[in-house]
This record gives sequence, C-alpha cells and structure tokens, in this order.
Amino acid sequence: MEPLYIKSATTTPEVAFDGNTGELLIEGVSRPEDVLSFYKPVFDWITEYVKNPSAETNLIFKLKYHNSASAKIVCRIMNMFDPLYKKGGKVKIKWYYNEADEDILEAGEDYQALVGIPFEIIKI
Repeated sequence: MEPLYIKSATTTPEVAFDGNTGELLIEGVSRPEDVLSFYKPVFDWITEYVKNPSAETNLIFKLKYHNSASAKIVCRIMNMFDPLYKKGGKVKIKWYYNEADEDILEAGEDYQALVGIPFEIIKI
C-alpha cells in the first residue's frame, strides 16, 4: 500500500501514514477551514489500510492544537480502527502531549475514555 503524506501548513497537521510499518502519524495544528475536505484522503487511506493492515498498527497523535471540528474527526479516525482491533489486530493509539499543555492532556484522556482500543498517553 502506498504511504500517505500530507505536508503540514499553518492550519493543518502533517499526516504521515506508512502501511508497511503500521506507523500512522498526525502531528501539529488541526484547524482546517474545511475539515471534511482536508481529512477525506485520510479516511480513504484508512478504509483501504484496515483491509490488509500491518502486523501492528500504531496510531500516533502529536497535536499541538485542534479545534472542535477536528476533535470530532480525531474521534472518527480512532473509531475506524475499532473493527480491526475487535478482529484481533494489534492496534495501539499513542497520544503525545507537552507537559505544560493541560488541554491536550485532557483531550487525550477524553478520547481514551471513548475508544475501546489500547491507548497510551505520553508526556513529552
């Protein structure tokens, strides 16, 4: 499967998904003007990936900021891996936050409570 790479911009995060390694990274700021349009390639890629995933999947979030529209998208992305996990796939979500950023930490804790996939919150 071809990797998916979207370069970050002022209002959009870097997306670096490698289907061969199972390392799927979303990093930076997420507040795109049209959130659905920006994330459509991400949804499409994940839909194909879960059909033939890597032996292990690490969904890695290193967000500095995300608005409420992006928060819904992040939750949707996480939930797209639920069927894979329930079928016995090795899936882990890694949520990184800066020690001084209570908002990102709390967001990670909220997502952790909402999804049924192993979830690690990591202080950087």
